[in-house]
Amino acid sequence: MVILDTSILIDFLRRPEQTNSPLAEFIKLYPQKTLAISILTIQELYSGKSSRELTKEQLFLELISGMEILPYTYEIAQLAGKIIRDLGRSLGFPDAAIAATAILNKASIFTLNKKDFKGIKGLKLI
Repeated sequence: MVILDTSILIDFLRRPEQTNSPLAEFIKLYPQKTLAISILTIQELYSGKSSRELTKEQLFLELISGMEILPYTYEIAQLAGKIIRDLGRSLGFPDAAIAATAILNKASIFTLNKKDFKGIKGLKLI
């Protein structure tokens, strides 16, 4: 399983032709991989102003329709808190929660912002 970071989805949605995006390339290379997102990714996407546009919202909903949406659980909240506490640098709540989701689901994260996740023990990045 590969969890898509919000940055991958935003990049895909902002491109006029999504065929040349990192996400499209990843899907071509690894068509058998199960793609997933954290429930927090939905919140992050809806917090953007472009989500007010019906066509962009529909494109987003179509994009995630075939993906597994992973819940935010007590265990994820606990691990995310420990990641923030122990990392030794500032890390936002959504990134910590997405990292914890990946670790607990034994998944990798596909992101355009590898530096955001750098140094998180047990996390695999693509």
